[in-house]
Amino acid sequence: MNIRLKIAAGIIAGLMTSAMVSTPMSGFSGEAWHLENGQYVDASGQPIAGALEKGITVSKYQNRQNETGGGIDWDKVKESGVSFAMVRVGYLNDMDPYYSMNMKNAAKSGIKTGVFFYTQALDTETAVKEAEYVLQAVKDYPISYPIAYDVESRYLLDNRLSKRQITDNINAFCKVISDAGYQPIVYANNKWLTYHIDLSQIPYDIWYARYGSVNDCKNRTIWQCTDQGRVDGIDGDVTIEFSFKDYSSIIPSEGWKTIGGKRYYTKNYEKQTGWLQIGDQWYYLDQDGAMIQDTSRVIDGTVYNFGTDGGLLQ
Repeated sequence: MNIRLKIAAGIIAGLMTSAMVSTPMSGFSGEAWHLENGQYVDASGQPIAGALEKGITVSKYQNRQNETGGGIDWDKVKESGVSFAMVRVGYLNDMDPYYSMNMKNAAKSGIKTGVFFYTQALDTETAVKEAEYVLQAVKDYPISYPIAYDVESRYLLDNRLSKRQITDNINAFCKVISDAGYQPIVYANNKWLTYHIDLSQIPYDIWYARYGSVNDCKNRTIWQCTDQGRVDGIDGDVTIEFSFKDYSSIIPSEGWKTIGGKRYYTKNYEKQTGWLQIGDQWYYLDQDGAMIQDTSRVIDGTVYNFGTDGGLLQ
């Protein structure tokens, strides 16, 4: 074999070897972001250190992608290995049309639910109103994951909001959510966290949006790793999330929530109604779940008196 034939043969052999090596990686990449041997792996097949649960983010766009008209098949989503879903609420006074359906069906399938809200607040007063709006939206649903404040709004930049003002808005929103008895979290990508938010002044969890394999960020507890994920039960692309915090140990399944000046009680994350006993004390929650307090009420033909703390007076 002459030198030219030897070179050509070497090139062909090299290409064949390269193809043989790359094929498994390409196939594996298609199966990225899944559980393998008890540990989640990223797009390159490397273990995601500290990842505890896999989740997705859903909105009207995932529902619309299903051309059969059936929406998201949440049972299939659950069977595919998804543990939690972050469901879009929408904007202030502009709710995602599929919000209620997504919340109900995700919970029915045994998927943990949190929510996210897209801000357009230019001041802290509006941020507080946004938080109060979100609390009204979530009070009827089991919330076992955080309530997220999505601050990636071009509207804020077009209105020349400073880093300080955006940071103040975030803290104002999150404080209202926390005071109500829920777990707040801030959603933003690396650019926003670097240039538009003073992360040193944010004491809350961070839901970090950065596609690829880099997931390290201060206070990062959830990582959004791709917007081109595929999950059984959803037609088309969906974002994939990983949680690094055990929220079941942080967000109590039972306890009081304070929303709009009223107190509600949850058991197994579900809002309760009717008679409620805590220790030796009895309370009564109306048909909306609000605690009766500082008044008398006729219940099943009997008059009962309730104190300022809501406890039944003997």
